[in-house]
Amino acid sequence: MQKKQVSLMINSTFYDMFSEYLLFVKEIYPELWEICREHDIELLYRDVAFSVPEESFNKSIILQDLRCIDEDRTFFICFRGQRLGWRPCPRDVGSVVLREYPETVDYICNVSITELAILHALRPFAKCVEGNITQLPPAKHALFYFRKQDYLQDLGDDDKLGYINKSNGKDKEVLDLEIAKAKDIIFDIKQEFDMDEYDHYIEIREYDAKWDASLNQKDLMMEYIREYEKLHGVSLDYFVGVHEEYVCEKSNGGLSDLTYEDKKLKDVIVEDILCALKMEFPENFS
Repeated sequence: MQKKQVSLMINSTFYDMFSEYLLFVKEIYPELWEICREHDIELLYRDVAFSVPEESFNKSIILQDLRCIDEDRTFFICFRGQRLGWRPCPRDVGSVVLREYPETVDYICNVSITELAILHALRPFAKCVEGNITQLPPAKHALFYFRKQDYLQDLGDDDKLGYINKSNGKDKEVLDLEIAKAKDIIFDIKQEFDMDEYDHYIEIREYDAKWDASLNQKDLMMEYIREYEKLHGVSLDYFVGVHEEYVCEKSNGGLSDLTYEDKKLKDVIVEDILCALKMEFPENFS
């Protein structure tokens, strides 16, 4: 049997998801990697956030994010909380992006970069390669985990800044509506997937999290980055330098005890991905 290779492609808003990302890289991925090894599958882990090389970090974030997703459109995994993420404007989009991904012109100013990545992964998307337009199919297995907002009740106003969007002059009601619409888009696409001819599917689960005052956002970020460095044999010091200042100044506290219904979220995600792997590589699990 020929050995298979597949990447778990993960993309989310970054600053509010350190606990989820750590759970993934320290517990979920190692367990799945071992199972896959036993079934002749090489399982890789890719975080879209780390796709931009140091020398072009501030120049081609959008381009490299989209290219990273295109490297393996088998899995797209996303956590969503109460943040929309950064919303690029026209000056943030270079001509190379528009040439290679002409459809991005329809989304700039209207969606965040996280939403753009989601739409790029879930919609058939046009890509121009050497002057030829190719229609990219949707990601085959898209797994979404929506964090319920109950945990916000336990946070002070300063603590909340790391987990909600800054207003930028908008009323909170407007922001909440935009976040709700962003999530509704995923439900709408799921409904389309359930009815159309594609051999693709979307799983959406809503999970709970609890506030843990003993944690620290910056510590969680650093631990995740160091774990990612060990996995890929790279240095991400430049990434730390760029992002450290954006982590909420009042960084005490974090999220823990992630659960889905009466189960640990970790176990549910492992089950979801393993189910998708069996669908993707039935001969390896026969």
